[in-house]
Amino acid sequence: MSLLSRTYSIFSILGYYASTFITYLIDSIILLLVAAVAIILTIYFFRKYMARVQLRIGPNRVGKYGTLQLIADALKLMGKESILPRLRDDLPYKVAPILVFTGLMIAFSLLPYGSFFWIGDVFISNSGVGIILLFAVLAIMPIGELLAGISSHNKYSLTGALRSVAKDISFEVPMMISVLAIVVMASARTPESLNIASVVSSEILPYGILQPLGLFVFYIGMIARASYSPFDMGESESELVSGYSTEYSGMRFGLFYVGMFGTILLGSFIVSLFYLGGYNGPYQWNLGLIYLLIKAVVVIVISFTVWLTMPRIRIDKFVNLGWKYLFPISVINLILAGFLTLYLGW
Repeated sequence: MSLLSRTYSIFSILGYYASTFITYLIDSIILLLVAAVAIILTIYFFRKYMARVQLRIGPNRVGKYGTLQLIADALKLMGKESILPRLRDDLPYKVAPILVFTGLMIAFSLLPYGSFFWIGDVFISNSGVGIILLFAVLAIMPIGELLAGISSHNKYSLTGALRSVAKDISFEVPMMISVLAIVVMASARTPESLNIASVVSSEILPYGILQPLGLFVFYIGMIARASYSPFDMGESESELVSGYSTEYSGMRFGLFYVGMFGTILLGSFIVSLFYLGGYNGPYQWNLGLIYLLIKAVVVIVISFTVWLTMPRIRIDKFVNLGWKYLFPISVINLILAGFLTLYLGW
């Protein structure tokens, strides 16, 4: 039994089409709210963790332990005037932050989150080609960043957008090859090797143990995709003011900000599902979601530690890292995955 099935059973009296529409609508709204709260908690945890690393207190005034500080910041952003550049390209300028946020929310809806007590399996979509859909949706977000940089009529925004394009191309190719290695190994154990839930269920050992090179390449690629230090080429506050989001203010800027932390949270879930066993664990029939959250939190802590300790690298060295090092490593990992699958029976 899954959350979708339980919701559908409540409205089944309305007929197939009406109940299906209401079921997906309600579950999508629940997912949107839960994802928004999870992103807010991620931002709060980052602020407190950064303060601890830097020997500061962090948010501690608004609410107990500063827990209401982010709500105050959100209200402040909503109340701010949205200043529009005079020479902007109006439609792409306004659509860009919506594309980033929409792509992020759709990506969350494609992930399986395991079971949780009486609720059952928690998921919105269980497509047979979920891996393809996931990375197709993730490709929407860089389009929003590119539109933001080009349409702002600002040289800093344009430079940031071009850097983002170079970053995405040089790192997404190794990422895709690393995922392909997982699909190769999963195909020996399940006929639905492009289904995310089937890939997680097919793991005897976590793929991070069988494919440490793939985990290394994919994790660095997810850091680059989230655009935080040392790979924040698209923003580069000390060089490009704020990169592609320089000319944004109010909630439009807030959507870009939420998109960055949402990508960190999403990437932690994806790394946990593909390489750390996902929701597999003892008594997984009702604790799968808890296992997945624990693994995702560990990945988030590692990500924040990298963010707070690593300096930004130069753009040419950054692109060379993707093409000259990560790309060959991902190809070697794919060959090793094929060898393990064909000759060792993993």
